[in-house]
Amino acid sequence: MIFKKLMTVFVVLTLFLASTSQMYANNTELSFEEHGGLQQVWVHTLPKEFEFLDFELGYNPQDNVNRAAQLVMLNPGTVSGNNFSLYTINNKTGKFACAYDIKNKVKNFYPLHHAWFYNENGSMFYQYSTNRGRTFNILSLDAKGKRLFEKKDLDFSYIYPYKNGIVLRQTDSLKNQSRFITLNSKGATTSETILGYKTEVLTSGYVLHFIGESKMEVYKDVTSLKKPLFTINLKKFGGFYVAGYHQLSGGTLIVEYARSDSYGGQKLMAYGVNGKLKWDTVLDKNMSISIHSTGSKLLIDNKSEHSMTLYDHNFKKLFSHAYEGELSFNGFMSSYRNDGYIEFTDFGVFDGKWGEKYTLMKDNGAIVLSQYFALDDVHQSEFAYDSSENVVYRIMVSDHRYKLIKYKVTR
Repeated sequence: MIFKKLMTVFVVLTLFLASTSQMYANNTELSFEEHGGLQQVWVHTLPKEFEFLDFELGYNPQDNVNRAAQLVMLNPGTVSGNNFSLYTINNKTGKFACAYDIKNKVKNFYPLHHAWFYNENGSMFYQYSTNRGRTFNILSLDAKGKRLFEKKDLDFSYIYPYKNGIVLRQTDSLKNQSRFITLNSKGATTSETILGYKTEVLTSGYVLHFIGESKMEVYKDVTSLKKPLFTINLKKFGGFYVAGYHQLSGGTLIVEYARSDSYGGQKLMAYGVNGKLKWDTVLDKNMSISIHSTGSKLLIDNKSEHSMTLYDHNFKKLFSHAYEGELSFNGFMSSYRNDGYIEFTDFGVFDGKWGEKYTLMKDNGAIVLSQYFALDDVHQSEFAYDSSENVVYRIMVSDHRYKLIKYKVTR
C-alpha cells in the first residue's frame, strides 16, 4: 500500500471547545501496573491562544496515513485570535512549520465549519462562504501553506480527499440526487457521477447508495462509482432501527440494528463482498454495549461488565480483555493505519490521584504498551499510535498551555 512506501507521517488534530471537568465520575482505585516504555522525541508547546480546548488526535479517517506533507496539522489552528486557521508543525523536528490565517485574509469571511482536509500529496483544503452560506468557496494550499487554487460559487459540499485531489459530494433533495465531483491537483473537474439523493460515505471508504426503503448499493469508494461492488436488501425488524454501518478492511459490511427500548441487544448482520449474508447475531439486551470497527476486526465494548471482546470478520472470538475506570477508544481506529492494534485509555484514580493509563494492544490480546500519566482535575490527554514509525502522539495540558508530544515506543 502507498502509506508503507512513504517516509513521513501526517497527523490531524481536530479541536473543538469543550469542558472535560465531568470526565472523572468514577472514584474507583485503578491498578498501577505498566508495560513497555516511551522515549520522548520532541514536544511542541502550542500558542497561548489555544485555551480551554479539547483535542481529538488521529489521522483523517478519509485517508490512511499521509507522510508526503511531513507535517503535524492542527485542525483548526488559532492564528490572530481566531480558530478557523491552519497551524502546522514539522513532524521530524517538532518545530512550527507554517500557518494560514484565513479569517483575516478573506473579506466577509463566513465559516462553514472548522475542518481542514488534506490528501495523500500533502495538499490542504478548506470550505468557506463570503455571502453567509448562499454559495461556498474551496481553498487549496500546499504543505508550505502556499495557495494552489480556489473554486468559487459552489453548492455546499462534503469533502473527501484522495491521492492528488478531492471529491466533492453535493446533495439536492428536490432533484433527488447526489453529485460526486472529482477535482485534480489544479482544481479542474475530471469526472462527475450522479446517484440518488440518499447516500452515505463511511469513514473507512465505502459509499452507500440507498434505493427506496429496502435496497442498498455499496461502492468501493468515492472515486469508484461506475458500478457497485454489491447490492443488499435491507431487513426490517420490529422494535429495531438501523443505527450504523461498520466496514472491515477485508470488505465485510456490518449493519447494526439497535433496539428502540434498550442501549444493548443490538442485532448485527454481516455481508461479504458478494452481497451475501455471512453471519448475524443478537447481543445481550441487558448490557450497555458499543461497537467499533478496528481495521479487519470488530471490537465490542461491554460497558456493563467493563470488558471488551475482539472478533474476526467471521465473528470468531479472538480474545476478551477486562478494563478499569472510564474507557475511551481512539475514534480513528477504523482507518486502517494500525490494523492489528487496539488502543484505549482508562481514566480514574491511581494511587489516590486522578490519572489516565494509555494501553496499546495487539489484536491477539498481547499488551505492547501500558503507561500511566498524572492529570489535573479538568483536562485529559488524547493519544494516537502510528505503527509505521512505532510512535505515540499525545496532546496534554501543562501550566495552562497545550502541548503536543511525540514518543518512540522503546520496548
